[in-house]
Amino acid sequence: MLTQIYKLAAQHLTIVNLVMFQSVWWMSILYQNRFISLSFALLLIHFMLSSRRQSDLALMFTVTAVGAVIDPLLIYVGVFVFSEPPYWLLLLWCHFAISLRYSMGFTQKLPWYTNAIIGGVFGCLSYLAGARFNVVHLPLAYFTSVMILFAIWFVIFPMFVTASRRIH
Repeated sequence: MLTQIYKLAAQHLTIVNLVMFQSVWWMSILYQNRFISLSFALLLIHFMLSSRRQSDLALMFTVTAVGAVIDPLLIYVGVFVFSEPPYWLLLLWCHFAISLRYSMGFTQKLPWYTNAIIGGVFGCLSYLAGARFNVVHLPLAYFTSVMILFAIWFVIFPMFVTASRRIH
C-alpha cells in the first residue's frame, strides 16, 4: 500500500508540490515560527517522493542562499521589519526553490522578460500579502516598497528559473 502511494505521489509530484507550496506559504504567513517543524517535515516528504533528489537539493541550496542574503539585507536597510526573527522565511525559500521545477515548471519554457514580469509582480505581491496579514511591516512609503520589491524580483526570478533549468 505504501509503495503504491509513493508511486502515485511520485507520478504527480507537480500537483503534490503545488499543494505543499501553497500550504507552506499560508501556514507560514498565519503561524510564522510556530509552523517550522511541519514546514520542515513537508520538505522531507518532497525529498522522499522526488526522483531528482540531488538536483532538487542543489537548486534549493542555490536559491535559498540568495534569499538568505536578500531578505536580511532588506531588513538591514529598513525595507522590512519583523516583530520576531522570521526563521520560517528560510524554509519558505526552500519550498519556493523546489517549486521552480515542479508547480512553477511552466516558467522554464517562457522567455526571460516574461519571467521578469511574473517575478516582479508575484514576488512583490507575496510580500505585500505578508504585510497585509501583519507578518511583516513595510515602514517605507507603500509605492517605494512596491518599487523596491518589484525591481528585486524582476531581476532574481528569471535568474532562479535559469538556475532551475541548468542544475541537473
